[in-house]
Amino acid sequence: MIKFQNVTKMYGNNIAVDNMNLTIHDGEFVCFIGTSGSGKTTSMRMINRMVNPTSGKIFIDKKDIRAINEVSLRRSIGYVIQQVGLMPHMNIYENIVMVPKLLKWDKERMKNTAHDLLRRVDLDPSILEQYPSELSGGMQQRIGVIRALAADQEIILMDEPFGALDPITRDSLQRLVKKLQKEMHRTIVFVTHDMDEALNLADRIVVMSEGKIVQVGTPMEILRNPANDFVKEMVGEDRLNQAAFEYETVTKVMRDAVKINQNETVAQAARLMATTRVDDILVVDDENILVGRIDMRTLNRRQDRDLLVKDIMKQVTYIKDSMVIRDAIYYIQELGHRNISVVNDAGRLLGLVTRGDIVSSVYEAFWADYEPENLSHNETFESGDKVSDATLQGQNGSDVDA
Repeated sequence: MIKFQNVTKMYGNNIAVDNMNLTIHDGEFVCFIGTSGSGKTTSMRMINRMVNPTSGKIFIDKKDIRAINEVSLRRSIGYVIQQVGLMPHMNIYENIVMVPKLLKWDKERMKNTAHDLLRRVDLDPSILEQYPSELSGGMQQRIGVIRALAADQEIILMDEPFGALDPITRDSLQRLVKKLQKEMHRTIVFVTHDMDEALNLADRIVVMSEGKIVQVGTPMEILRNPANDFVKEMVGEDRLNQAAFEYETVTKVMRDAVKINQNETVAQAARLMATTRVDDILVVDDENILVGRIDMRTLNRRQDRDLLVKDIMKQVTYIKDSMVIRDAIYYIQELGHRNISVVNDAGRLLGLVTRGDIVSSVYEAFWADYEPENLSHNETFESGDKVSDATLQGQNGSDVDA
């Protein structure tokens, strides 16, 4: 946990950070955002004492950081900057294990860590002997990210790390960082001037202006209840209009799923498919934990009617009920899932989100009141292009992981 207590930073007569009070919880992803000169970068850099406060205190796990040796403090905190900061004269392996080597890790541990982190970011270990100049900008950025994670540091500071990247690479790395943060339970303090980036990444957003905190809140809180006109301007009118839809959780568009217990037979599964008119159903255990799926093609190849569902079920992709619709659209659109199951934190099946549900909800949120010029509502349907309710909604429960 990181705690700012009445922290002020002055440069001469200029106040860079003005009496900041803020607590960042263990495992939280917090984004500082504001205009140039708002104090966001200064605030972040005071955490590892690259900048020292003029007054006030900063605590990490209830310990005043002034009581911690500066070098030891910085080695215990990961740091990623926009220019990546890879050492050009060192190969990729040497860059990744730079801090672990200073901490005197043994060679086997460093090697295993480097290989594990490369796998996490979909890079081949064969690049370990290469030098930064031999890699693309996106690959270098990934190395910069995992280098910050290599020493098993609990806190990672990221200073506009993706600001110089093209939109496609930036989007990919944002998702990667969020995934790693959740998997490895790291506390990340992230500085950005991009509101979309903050909304996509943060558990909480800290909006700053002229050295002061203007508002602290979750993305949904910022979108629904901006504190003042400055925050409204930072968020933007389009995002405010979209907030009611894109940042709602998937439970808003979720439907009941067709499911079967894993101890039922193949014959019972076939009968359920016939009566519900679906070709792919979800499989749960006695506690309603989602454990797999079974489809028509699998049943079509099996002759033993008494075979249990659990013996032939396939793996299933799922999302958590806390996921926002914006991210669910990515799963369904970009990853090609026509439907995807929804579970709670315990893994219990709650429902299903279909491509049709998403399409229908997008239409209702953004296009329901749209009327094309010179074309009436009746003329639209008379043209033979009417989209039926069944098409919009999708078949109930079919093709869960097509």
